[in-house]
Amino acid sequence: MSVTFRLLAPRNLILFRYSGQTRLHEPSEAVQASTRAPGYRPGMRHLVDLTHVTGVDRDWPALLRQQAQIAAALMPGGPEQLVLFLAPTRPGQVLAQMARRSWEGLDSIAIRVIEDEAEALALLGVPERSVAALLALDQHPLA
Repeated sequence: MSVTFRLLAPRNLILFRYSGQTRLHEPSEAVQASTRAPGYRPGMRHLVDLTHVTGVDRDWPALLRQQAQIAAALMPGGPEQLVLFLAPTRPGQVLAQMARRSWEGLDSIAIRVIEDEAEALALLGVPERSVAALLALDQHPLA
């Protein structure tokens, strides 16, 4: 799996894009790298695009460890964090639901799983109606 991210500061948003078969260490590394990137601010919303995920490793203990690391990176005492998973495919939905279940009970992270791209972006309150349009905001390559 590949996980890339892009900070979209004008939209107060970090876009994470996953593709391929999941490897559990990559999401945690991407989230931690995003919090060190220029332009990062606590409280930025997260759009996790799982459209291109083809398979999910179901190593539940490893996933729980990884999600704990991600939650720690997202909760440095800041405001509630919105993490929206765009999951239009079955493998993406499986991964999003695994992540959602692992964060149950955390009051500081609001999780949403949406299948429709335009609906997900509307929920985030951005004017763009596609991930491609979001990416056009910034012509720099994904980190």
